Amino acid sequence: MEHSSEVLLLTTKLKIPAPRKNYIVRKALFEKLSLYADMNITFISGGAGTGKTTLLSSFIQEKRLKKVCWMSLDAANTNVYSFWLYFTAAVSSFLEEDGSLLQLMRMNSEASHMENILITLINRLWGEEDYYMVLDDIHCIRDAALIKTFEFFIGAMPANFHFFLLSREDPPVYLGPLAVSGRLLFIDSKQMQLSMEEGLAFLKNTMKLEDSEEELNQLNSYAEGWIGGLQLAAAAKAAGKYSGQLLRAGGGIASEYLTREIIAALTEKERDFLTKTGYLSYFDADICKKLFQNFTEPEFKQMMEGLIEKNLFVICLDDERGVYRYHNILSEYLTQQFLSLPETQKAELYQTTARAFEEKGDYEEALREYCEAGNYDEALGVARLMEGKLEAWNYLNQVPLELLAKDADLTAQCFIYNIGNLNLERCRLIYDKYRELYGDSDIFNIVSFAEVYFKQGGGVLPQYTALTAEQIEHIPFGPVAKAMLLIENAAALVEVMKYDEAEKCILKGIQTASDSNAFISFFAYNQLGQVYEEVGRLNDSLLCYAKSKEKLKSLEMLMCVETNYHFGLAGVYLRRMELDEAKVILEQARNLLEKQHIRIDITDMTLIYHLAEMSFLCGENDMAASYVEDMIAEYPNYSILTLARLIYELECTEMLSDSLGNNFLKELETAENYRIQPFMRILRARLLFKRGEIEEAFKETDDVLTFSRLQHNKLRLVEAGIVKIYMLLQGENKTGSQREINNLLLEALHYAREDRILMPFYLDRKTLLPVLRELSAQAGKKNLMSPQEMEFLRHTIEICEDQDSKTSKSELLSAREYEVLKELAQGITNREIAEKLCISQATVKTHVLSIYGKLGVSSRMLAVDKARKDGLI
Repeated sequence: MEHSSEVLLLTTKLKIPAPRKNYIVRKALFEKLSLYADMNITFISGGAGTGKTTLLSSFIQEKRLKKVCWMSLDAANTNVYSFWLYFTAAVSSFLEEDGSLLQLMRMNSEASHMENILITLINRLWGEEDYYMVLDDIHCIRDAALIKTFEFFIGAMPANFHFFLLSREDPPVYLGPLAVSGRLLFIDSKQMQLSMEEGLAFLKNTMKLEDSEEELNQLNSYAEGWIGGLQLAAAAKAAGKYSGQLLRAGGGIASEYLTREIIAALTEKERDFLTKTGYLSYFDADICKKLFQNFTEPEFKQMMEGLIEKNLFVICLDDERGVYRYHNILSEYLTQQFLSLPETQKAELYQTTARAFEEKGDYEEALREYCEAGNYDEALGVARLMEGKLEAWNYLNQVPLELLAKDADLTAQCFIYNIGNLNLERCRLIYDKYRELYGDSDIFNIVSFAEVYFKQGGGVLPQYTALTAEQIEHIPFGPVAKAMLLIENAAALVEVMKYDEAEKCILKGIQTASDSNAFISFFAYNQLGQVYEEVGRLNDSLLCYAKSKEKLKSLEMLMCVETNYHFGLAGVYLRRMELDEAKVILEQARNLLEKQHIRIDITDMTLIYHLAEMSFLCGENDMAASYVEDMIAEYPNYSILTLARLIYELECTEMLSDSLGNNFLKELETAENYRIQPFMRILRARLLFKRGEIEEAFKETDDVLTFSRLQHNKLRLVEAGIVKIYMLLQGENKTGSQREINNLLLEALHYAREDRILMPFYLDRKTLLPVLRELSAQAGKKNLMSPQEMEFLRHTIEICEDQDSKTSKSELLSAREYEVLKELAQGITNREIAEKLCISQATVKTHVLSIYGKLGVSSRMLAVDKARKDGLI
């Protein structure tokens, strides 16, 4: 090859790159690199963007290494002449010479003469002082003559000369003797991966991202330790895209980067292999033999070895079985390449891999591929084989409803999945189809419970018909759908006050599902917690919610189920007057609704319902009444019966209007399934007593007391006993003897103590405090109560005496409340605030009412005025 003796050397190729500002110190790798002085060669291997250059340049800076030169290689200087010319120019900075060595190199361009010149160079480098040479991108070396001369130099180089070789692939030169003699330090691509801690530090300190911890963790996990991936993902996020969509919207910088830096260097056969396997979650030799005609296992091994040697972000999942997948970002890129293939070719590949996965017994992957191929008959067949596994549910949504509905079991599972995700439109379609096909059979019960979520039928849950064990046994469902039916049947049994049967039904449901489906177990424990709450077994209820919380960890695919847990647990805390705990759990529920943009009437209403109860129990009665008024105005289609507990609390605070009380009684008379409920009878008794229907009021209360004693329903026994005490002590003709009142009070305290049922005492504290104090004085003298009951009595008195708000009016507003307050000051409507802050109108209203309560005002104008005076806005 001819070369001009006047070759212009690019100084940029010999410049040591400055490490980026605020680089992270990679302590584990720095510790390995600290052996550099004892090594002839330190070889650092890693794919594009793994941080090799930054690692070494920052290490050089941290260690303040002297006598270091750097040579960045590319295709232009990987022939014998150009390489050694640049090499000589770089090391000349170490030597006190007049440029004659560089001139000698310029004059000799023949490989056959190069060894003689290298001997001269090696002799000049020999000495006491250590010299360091960095060769960046050494994988560019392909020229056989250059490799030969380079191996000659390595074999003869002086002990005081040290190489740092940076490469995307395995060494292009033979380094065996150095490895054997312990003079080779090797850092591979796996070691180059950032740890989770290093990734977070890079995002926070180097890239200066100010996202939430959760968002940064998502970016970090997505990049899988690839520092280049972190930068690409962060760049996409800065451009307004989610990291998971880095390569989906037209490619852009990331796609171009991968095409140029990674894909362009591959052979056509390698590119074809990547395109046809890149969309798979994983692959092995068996799958690839079906994908590629006449493809053998040795060819598969050779292909994988070649890709791994090129550091192509291939991740080995099982070395023994030869199972692989691609790095997240590369996989996403390859999926886009796959999607550009002709539709018929894609469908054929999907079908081929689906069968391969099914043969391997990986039904989830087979189901995914069959759905992608549009082969829904095969998909349903695989879903049946999965026997109710949670992983199948998402794919059932892709099956056309007309086809899905032919299988009652799978349709029921699909319905359950969509209830968990609050995909109410799909639920409504399934419900209508289910009613059309199975409305006259017991099978329909599995979907009828959820009608309230998507039907405007007055807001009262539909009347259930509890099924017998024999009926359930004969329904042609698999274990998961049958377990769900058992759990829902428990709700029907609670309506007719068969509490023991309801408990057995749920426990059988848990046993039937055999923990094969986390959602069923979660739902079962939540439902069991509600059964226990209904009968006053609050300690057992809390244990159930603790178990359902454990199940939440594996339910990420069902984003909305967590609200069910929060609302149920909050109810138990409120009954126990554990208001700090209830406040935390309700705030978590509100944040969850906002974060996941859940805008469903039933969830919004349930949140407001609990906030109203919280306000009553904190002594913030005006705020609580505002919540109730707002609910009635916002949800006119919902039956007034759904507000029963709040109506009871309004009556206890003497804030219930006659019209609302009368409307409640009128509607209750026509609702047969609700008319027999113990709590409804207790509330009816209280309202009838207020209207002067004394005899009927006492009859209702006595019936509930008798029933609750027989059924061991501690909660209703306590509530009914307190209401009877209230009625005995009210009015002009106080009919109760002190003995009867004390007996009722002793009974209520006895059944409330173990589970700390405190709410009923607090709500009627105005009436109860005098008799509680008197009982406390008598009980100590007459030995009427056990020590535990005496302690509970003292605690009950303390709770009832604490009439001040648990939440200070002057408490600082939450961050979201500040945002809402600022918008209020702009004079815009709740709808406009909701759209601007991306939350529901109902959520805006809860924030507005909370602001009123904390500022001690009753209108928008007063809230804004008070906030300005207090310097809040």
